[in-house]
Amino acid sequence: MTPDLNCYGRGIKALADLVGDFDLRSSMDVHAWYRLEWQAIADALGFSQDLEAALAPLRAVRDRLAATNQAGLDAFARWLPRTRPGLSDSHARGQRAVLRELGTHDGGDLWRVSVDPTTLSTGACYDDGEQKLRAFHPDTAPGYFGDGWSGPPPRAESACGWTTPLVLHLGTFPWVYSSRLDGAGPGLRWGSSAAFPAVEGMRLMARALDPEGNLRQDARQVAAIFEHFTTHVGPLVARLPAFPPGRATPGQLYRRGGFLHVHQGSLNLAGLDGARGRLAAPAYNFIVRRFACFFAVRRATLRALGSLAPELRQFAASSADPCLRNHVAEVARAG
Repeated sequence: MTPDLNCYGRGIKALADLVGDFDLRSSMDVHAWYRLEWQAIADALGFSQDLEAALAPLRAVRDRLAATNQAGLDAFARWLPRTRPGLSDSHARGQRAVLRELGTHDGGDLWRVSVDPTTLSTGACYDDGEQKLRAFHPDTAPGYFGDGWSGPPPRAESACGWTTPLVLHLGTFPWVYSSRLDGAGPGLRWGSSAAFPAVEGMRLMARALDPEGNLRQDARQVAAIFEHFTTHVGPLVARLPAFPPGRATPGQLYRRGGFLHVHQGSLNLAGLDGARGRLAAPAYNFIVRRFACFFAVRRATLRALGSLAPELRQFAASSADPCLRNHVAEVARAG
């Protein structure tokens, strides 16, 4: 039975189709799809060579899905120290502690997490000499992922000046702030000589690629953020010409296959300028692919639901997500 992704919105099936369909029960499908998607992540962020080295030994591995995801995380972790991230050790440790604590939450809102920072063990603060500073930037202004998150304010006084929730868009890591999409992902700078919270950020992003993590994430949240994104970005993209094979102009930015493309030029220099700021072309492509991958994995996971662990099937049957519950019920009626 093919899951009805349109339950999450009219354009969701077409979005998932951007990265292709695959059968989670086929080892060949899993190997090809996950390898391609990790290569796309590595190409965008810059750790392609490390990924190839990590993927090379996996030919004889039985669980290709788990092994490929781990290879991607390991390759990123090996590459990151060479980028010379610029945080202080105290700042990096403070960020890492927050991300690890968020990773223990079993809620369905890790794609965009919004928490009262004063409820975290560190208060989302770090020590800078004799003062305490916020470990992350406040993300309160209207942006491409939402209209801002100014409240509710923290229930207790913050030791480092938090007056708003801590909001992180971890599903699109390293582009983690709604209004900071104008260059390299801010999450890539999360690191110091002593700690690399960016590795934790990548690990949380990769949960969406794992069937269990994907199923536990509330897909309605992801669909709502994508709808907001396309509402504000769609008109900007629509102004671009479609790629004309054989007649393209060098250096011109085009729409091509659902993504942005520069003919015979650098995509890194291109972008879109809208009322909510500049959106770099590489950020656009990466973000769209993250949304597409989420729903492609959701579709494959639902199709293979009968072969998943019993506790996951039980979770799906009792989920707060009505689309998920309805699919489980349809599978049960079909026998």
